[in-house]
Amino acid sequence: MTAAAALDPVARVRAAWVALDDVPDPEVPVLSVRDLGIVRDVVADADGIEVVVTPTYSGCPATEVIAEGT
Repeated sequence: MTAAAALDPVARVRAAWVALDDVPDPEVPVLSVRDLGIVRDVVADADGIEVVVTPTYSGCPATEVIAEGT
């Protein structure tokens, strides 16, 4: 990513979505977190990137593992 693109929030969000393709799901590592559908949104702000996730169900044990990855 170029220096200009690093400052562009749209480019940062696109790059984050691409990077998430390589993040394996903690429970089903042959799938990415995007494949599983738990990534709901990616938002850029002045402090960085926020990735919004929703577990596959409310008692999902992987929620803690995912949160620790931040």
